[in-house]
Amino acid sequence: MKVNLNLGRLALMLAATVMGLAISASINAQTVLIDLGNDQGYRSVDVPNPDVNGNYWNSVWSGAYYANLTDINGNPSGVAFGFSSAAGNDSYNGPAGATDVNGPGDSVYNAAALGNLGVQNAVYDYYVSSTFQIQLLDPLKSYDLTFYGSHKYNADNTTRYTIYDDGTFSNPVTSADLIVGVNDAHNQDTTVTISGVSPQPDGIIYVGFAAAGGGDGYLNALQINAIPEPSSLLLMASAAGLSLIRRCR
Repeated sequence: MKVNLNLGRLALMLAATVMGLAISASINAQTVLIDLGNDQGYRSVDVPNPDVNGNYWNSVWSGAYYANLTDINGNPSGVAFGFSSAAGNDSYNGPAGATDVNGPGDSVYNAAALGNLGVQNAVYDYYVSSTFQIQLLDPLKSYDLTFYGSHKYNADNTTRYTIYDDGTFSNPVTSADLIVGVNDAHNQDTTVTISGVSPQPDGIIYVGFAAAGGGDGYLNALQINAIPEPSSLLLMASAAGLSLIRRCR
């Protein structure tokens, strides 16, 4: 009976330890925030760092290459970003409406629903129908990409975000659709996530977006989450098991 009890305690301790390590790995997974549009773009603005939540952003435009993005904690991520093509950027008819008059403070959005992406200067501006590359990624990891697009008075209300297999942006791997607005109502509270994206062998994720029907699509902000590879979690679990076995001897 005592042996069974000890084994039961050991199993519970191991399960709790592995769960704790998994949660810790998830929390510590690298996150990068990208604001599509910055002070150098048309009617666009940077996100001040840190933002109101204490997070750090990368405000980008198509005229520059970003060799080392900052992660959400303000540290160098080692991840690079650059546009391959861009149809333009603006803020007009986005969350702040008529931005020839209105500014970022006039943006209407649900900060709680948008999570990390719910920051006024990030939701304010957008890029139109573009392609870009997220580079220097670890091919052994997978990544979750969360997109927020918002625009009113659209010819096509649905924007499609697509992952491609190379820089020709002609062979789609997977995609996700988001309604960015309907008539005079822009999207205030909804994102879409493509989960478990594996970089190509060259360490690049190729992304493009446009309207689902082929017209103009919109992207205001993007979150990239690195997911630890399963082998790392298995190693942590094995280490936890060995540690507990030693304690029981």
